[in-house]
This record gives sequence, C-alpha cells and structure tokens, in this order.
Amino acid sequence: MNTLPMTKHAAIRQQQRSIPPLVIDWLLSYGRREKSYDAIRVSFDKKTRRNLASDVGARAVSMMSKYLATALVVDPATDRVITVEWLH
Repeated sequence: MNTLPMTKHAAIRQQQRSIPPLVIDWLLSYGRREKSYDAIRVSFDKKTRRNLASDVGARAVSMMSKYLATALVVDPATDRVITVEWLH
C-alpha cells in the first residue's frame, strides 16, 4: 500500500465522488505524474493501465475500469493529496 497524507478536502471529495481507497492506492503506485500548474496530477494512461493489469490481473482492472478515469492532485511542497477528481 502506497499512501500519501490527504487533506481534509481530498478525503471529503473522495467520499463524495465514491472513489474507493483501492483506486487511490493504484493511482499512487501506478499512475502517471504530470505537472499541472503548481501541483502534480496523477492519473492512468495506457501504459500505467497495462502495468497495473500485469500486476493485479486483467480481471480486477476490468471490474474496476470505471474508476480508472480518476486522478489525484498532489501538492509537491507538502507531498499531500489536495483533491481527488473524475476526469471527463
């Protein structure tokens, strides 16, 4: 389990958006990191999805596929998750 501390805002958004903790762990372990303004956005792309499926199994990834359209926003200064979001 690869965890970063979450702000209160991020924890509330995770709950409101019904994003399971497992998906947060997958994002932190396998997600692609890219600079987004003054933060880091962590999300899944084709390569990270393949790596995830290779490690946890294609069936597990398929069952959780709707959650692969999510992302985390991390504050690089504090190394805390600022928010959890759905990508559209």
